[in-house]
Amino acid sequence: MKSKTSGIGDAIRAARKQNALSQKELATKLGVTQATISNWEVGKAEPDAEQREKLQTILGADALSQKVTGQQDASSVLAAWLSKARQEARMTVAQVAEKANVSVPTLYNIEAGRAQNPRRRTMELLEKALGKKFEQEFQEEVRKASTIEGIGEFQDFDPHDETDWPSEAGIYVFYDISDRPVYVGMSGSISGRIREHNDRFWFKRPIVERASYVPVKDKKLRKQIETILIKFLKSNAIINKQGVEREKEE
Repeated sequence: MKSKTSGIGDAIRAARKQNALSQKELATKLGVTQATISNWEVGKAEPDAEQREKLQTILGADALSQKVTGQQDASSVLAAWLSKARQEARMTVAQVAEKANVSVPTLYNIEAGRAQNPRRRTMELLEKALGKKFEQEFQEEVRKASTIEGIGEFQDFDPHDETDWPSEAGIYVFYDISDRPVYVGMSGSISGRIREHNDRFWFKRPIVERASYVPVKDKKLRKQIETILIKFLKSNAIINKQGVEREKEE
């Protein structure tokens, strides 16, 4: 019989993730076993008064009143992990960016929670530079929160860093500095299409600040999804809402 999580269990799990702590790391700080943390989170047991006090000291004064917040929680745990790992390494954003060979804006967007699901390559470079792994538990949650059923997993990339351009076929979206979607496009080679955008007057910060994409191999499906997204965004997609530079499928 599957255990039903309790309010305190949900709160511990949410606060633990907000602090980018694995069950093992939290257990070590509390002086208990990982199994104890697991039992609390699934509702099989609850911390006593002394343990609750320690939890609040470690996780924050209001930790035990937090609730799980879905996608927002998934992005914030990634932001917390990067900030925590960077501070533990005693490195600035610029230093991490240089060591990992990623752009400074990429790091700022992750720590601000705007880039919710960076490309695998980006995460691997950051993990190597910081000497700290992003827990598998957190990886799965971030991916799940970034996946749209029937379409796929949206991943974030820096549209102004050519080394970060995805080469796959798919749909891509550009966002401005206020995180508003301003362009929806499709291509059989996203990197090739972005190279064509590169000389456009509008393709610069802050008009195009960041981007995300989802791989879609089928040409007909790409066109359908692009059309749906443009109609859904309506006036928000300020660049291509009037058919400016309409996509030509490669």
